[in-house]
Amino acid sequence: MRTVTALALGAALLAAGPAAHAAPAEPRIALDRETVDPGDRVTVELTGWPAGNVLVELCGNGARRGTVDCAVGASAGTFVRAGTAAKVVLTAAKPPVGCPCVIAVRPVTGGEPRTAPIAVTGVPTLPATEAPATGSAPTRRLTATKVEVTGGGVGPGWLAGSADRTLRVTLRNNGTAALTDPALTLTAGRGEQPARVIDAPPLGTLAPGAERTYAVPVTLDAPAFGRYTIRGEIAGLDEPIAFTAEAASYPWGLPILGALLVPVPLITARRRAARSAAAGGSPRPSATGRPARTPNRTVAANIAWWTRARGLTPERVAEALTARTGRPRTPADLPPRAAECPFDPDTLDAVSRILDVPVAALLLPAPGGDEVSGRGAESSGERVLP
Repeated sequence: MRTVTALALGAALLAAGPAAHAAPAEPRIALDRETVDPGDRVTVELTGWPAGNVLVELCGNGARRGTVDCAVGASAGTFVRAGTAAKVVLTAAKPPVGCPCVIAVRPVTGGEPRTAPIAVTGVPTLPATEAPATGSAPTRRLTATKVEVTGGGVGPGWLAGSADRTLRVTLRNNGTAALTDPALTLTAGRGEQPARVIDAPPLGTLAPGAERTYAVPVTLDAPAFGRYTIRGEIAGLDEPIAFTAEAASYPWGLPILGALLVPVPLITARRRAARSAAAGGSPRPSATGRPARTPNRTVAANIAWWTRARGLTPERVAEALTARTGRPRTPADLPPRAAECPFDPDTLDAVSRILDVPVAALLLPAPGGDEVSGRGAESSGERVLP
């Protein structure tokens, strides 16, 4: 009896197996209404879609020819998160051709759209014999021929405030159709997929073969430090395009201020010594007996101090720095063996992450004593700032 029960249970589990591993649901589109007037808003709900940005358009001709059949100027976009539904509100506009009309949804990276039927008041339905054939429309293609970021110089970014940059992108119409205000989306932030939306200008009309350069102001929010990615996506084309550019901002004003402030006590001591000598007394020696530290020596001293404080060795720091920057580094390139060595912004950013300290901690005046070798004021294990 037990054997029969076990066999029955096993058969039930085998039967349930395929259901437990059912294929993922197909992407679906649901509309909150079946008929719209131009200017109305329709809510489009997306379920079962893969993660990523999608473009939503109202199209005529069943969207047979792609975006050329769609009201590109009234398109809308949204980001679909993995495993969740997404909603986007689209303002209905008359498509450039007659119905059958549909709401078309496609990934901005390209691919065949999925559609849901909708009726648009005032837009006639074309007879099948008059419907434009697939492939008979002019092509809508754009190419970003040049992308760069300009700007910088003295400004709030030098003190870790916001930083203003200019994105310059050159677009060329490689298609056979004139393009009027294709939808441009710009985002900026850290990493390969920045999330903060930047106001994008209208692109105007580009005739076939025409090329135009656009200058877009971009502000990197405070505190601006390190590298940023600016990403652009243009939809409403036969094949949507994307482009990226890198921007950087580093608070150079902080080490400059430190370099200016460190010599002040030394200058004061020298003036006192000069006055004492003029009065017939003997001048007092300086507090350190060493020349003023340079910014590179200050950074080297701080790296040496924080390396010991974190329980690391120069070998481990050099190995991690090589992995992060892609440039070979050895302990000979780092303190304490290198008492003074140049550190570019990328290296400063990488070292701050390796030592798990703010960049400002590497730019502050270094501890007293023999700051690189670790003798003197640092030997007690306490950090002493001048």
